[in-house]
Amino acid sequence: MTVHEIRIPKLGMETIDCEIKSWLVGVGDRVAPGSGLLEVETEKATVVIEAEVGGLITELRHRPSERVDVGAVVGLIEAA
Repeated sequence: MTVHEIRIPKLGMETIDCEIKSWLVGVGDRVAPGSGLLEVETEKATVVIEAEVGGLITELRHRPSERVDVGAVVGLIEAA
């Protein structure tokens, strides 16, 4: 089975990090492509990060209120 990384995408020209506000999924949840995974907050906006692939959430690496860099791996999805 293929494992896909959940990464924080580039959220703006000057954004280098963001704060995880909340996870919308938990380990063991099944998600479809485009499903909301987590909410992050930058200096300018709150954004929902969506799943690029469908599958099973196998790992969440950061907790709400933690700051993470753009490009950081915050979780894993095992492809369906």
